[in-house]
Amino acid sequence: MFPLIVFSVVIAFVLFVVCSGGFMMVSGTQFHPAGFRIRRFIALRLPVIGTQAGRTSYTDETPKLSQLLVQQGWISKAPLQTPEDEWDLIELDREWQGMPSNLTDYLRDKNSRVDLYAWSEANPLLAGMLWSEVEQAAKLKLYWMAPELIDKMVDFSRQKPIDPSLNKDDRALFAQINLTAYLLSNYQKTEDGAKAAGETLLAADCRKQIERLSSVGVVIPKKTEDPVKSGDSKPQANQTPAAETSKTSPGDVQESNN
Repeated sequence: MFPLIVFSVVIAFVLFVVCSGGFMMVSGTQFHPAGFRIRRFIALRLPVIGTQAGRTSYTDETPKLSQLLVQQGWISKAPLQTPEDEWDLIELDREWQGMPSNLTDYLRDKNSRVDLYAWSEANPLLAGMLWSEVEQAAKLKLYWMAPELIDKMVDFSRQKPIDPSLNKDDRALFAQINLTAYLLSNYQKTEDGAKAAGETLLAADCRKQIERLSSVGVVIPKKTEDPVKSGDSKPQANQTPAAETSKTSPGDVQESNN
């Protein structure tokens, strides 16, 4: 009797799948802020009831730009294992798009006016400041900040300084001051909005960013002058507060960039 019952259940299940059009494939992409990783997933679900059949298949699609940023030390390296809830949905079935696409489109070179890989290599000081701050915003899921941050730094790199004697380090200081002021303003507005909406965790995270930027400003990356002697070729950060590093005010910098 028991084998007959099992056989009947199996037959009923097969008939259900066939009559309902077979399995439904669900696919999409996800993003993780650590290492700016992107992965594609494919899963099979039973129609109508929506139950998943089998395991989810993952394929790594992390772009080469993300790999460069990790190698340069501008963003954190991804851990070997990451919890599922730390992955944010980029797109689903090529129809729905999530907020991470504001950043991932740039990483994939789909939404940029320039080759950001080549730009980052050619402008290491600006790139180091840019991508480290983009990572900070991504960790808070503030992906909407990425496009303006990227465009702001790319535009700055294209501007000709009024004083031709300014070297790359001097221009980096100007960029540091402007970028710090921009981020402080945006985090302050986001904190105010989060408080009004009752999002206490986001408000607290924004407050931490405001305190960090008010203390040391955006960090300018620097490489060791003699890697052979130091035995360490990894980029180092200049954490001198922007206000102490340069006597130029944000207003003066803005004027010099116009």
